[in-house]
Amino acid sequence: MLKIFVLTFILTVGAAAATAPKTLHAFGVGSQQGGSTLYASLILDAAGNLYGTAEFGGAYDGGVVFRLSPNGGGWTETVLHSFRGGATDGETPHASVVMDSAGNLYGTTIGGGGGKCSGGCGIVFQLAPAASGPWTEHVLHQFAGGTDAAEPYSGVVLDKAGNVYGATTAGGASNLGAVYKLSPAGAGGWSETVIYSFKGSPDGSSAWGVPVFDSTGILYGTTNGGGANRLGTVYELIPQAGGSWSEHVLHSFHGASDGSDIFEGLILDGAGNLYGAAETGGSAGCGVAFELSRGSSGAWTETILHTFLGINAQDGENPNALIFDPEGNIYGTTVGGGADNPGTIFKLTAGGWAETILYNFTGGNDGAYPSAPLIMDAAGNLYGTTLWGGPAGDTVGGVAFEFTP
Repeated sequence: MLKIFVLTFILTVGAAAATAPKTLHAFGVGSQQGGSTLYASLILDAAGNLYGTAEFGGAYDGGVVFRLSPNGGGWTETVLHSFRGGATDGETPHASVVMDSAGNLYGTTIGGGGGKCSGGCGIVFQLAPAASGPWTEHVLHQFAGGTDAAEPYSGVVLDKAGNVYGATTAGGASNLGAVYKLSPAGAGGWSETVIYSFKGSPDGSSAWGVPVFDSTGILYGTTNGGGANRLGTVYELIPQAGGSWSEHVLHSFHGASDGSDIFEGLILDGAGNLYGAAETGGSAGCGVAFELSRGSSGAWTETILHTFLGINAQDGENPNALIFDPEGNIYGTTVGGGADNPGTIFKLTAGGWAETILYNFTGGNDGAYPSAPLIMDAAGNLYGTTLWGGPAGDTVGGVAFEFTP
């Protein structure tokens, strides 16, 4: 299953912002060996290299993990791993990777690895650095489905002890998705624990977004379904003595008033408030950016920061996850909308959250349908990906780009 688009695919030629993104790499040009179709965001290492995943392409058309390295004013792509699928490897990496202090990459694939699911239930993998050529892959866990988790569209997050956490859209005790933990078990092995199985309504179901830790070790995340209105939730998981976890639903989405289709995770500010985006819903049906803040009584209150109005209003629609800059402003991308409909880059300014459309994608060589959050470097430059577009065409390929606000 792929992420469902609700936008209308209309590619027209229109005016772009004064400063267009710089394309660092165009995928799918001439060959799919370097990957194609990018749902995932990028990460940046200390040397300025970018890492990401492409859902398809590679040597076996099972998707790739890639690195983009600065090279004399240009960028060079290196495929670090091509997924084979089957019983021993994953295929179709949907989410971004993360890097530990030793330079190892961790991520997930939604297929491959065996189990009770057609095409495999997915894996969690580690890639260890190599001086040159492909990196060494270690499959940390093969999901089995059933009471085990399955179909990890979410990426992973690491805790301070090196344990790996993530969420899934299926599997668990009710087959409605789960949150899991992988812990090093000695001799290079890893042990998996399903720390919470979603139950549906009034609980959540189908967790697409990667969970996030606060400074006290509480995990926060989102579900795309379930909750009081069956339109998704924001949840917290609090660690308990003895290794168990306590789950609480902080908010159930209502659709037209505050959003639905929650495919992404959350970010936190310094005060512990949560921020995220719903791809649809809101008064225009085009999604919202929201904040959840905890009151003195412990209850959480939702505030809508921006209601996206879509192409008819020259605004974006279907927003992805959000990021902060050092001043507390929020940046993000939308899958659709804008002047030409292949999506936007936007800014919400702190102190009122007024929206500015920074760039309207055209569906040409700049790419189309950005489907992942941005990242920001120390100089304030933004980096991201588009699902498709670029020289390869409208519905294949994709690009990695740099944008200076």
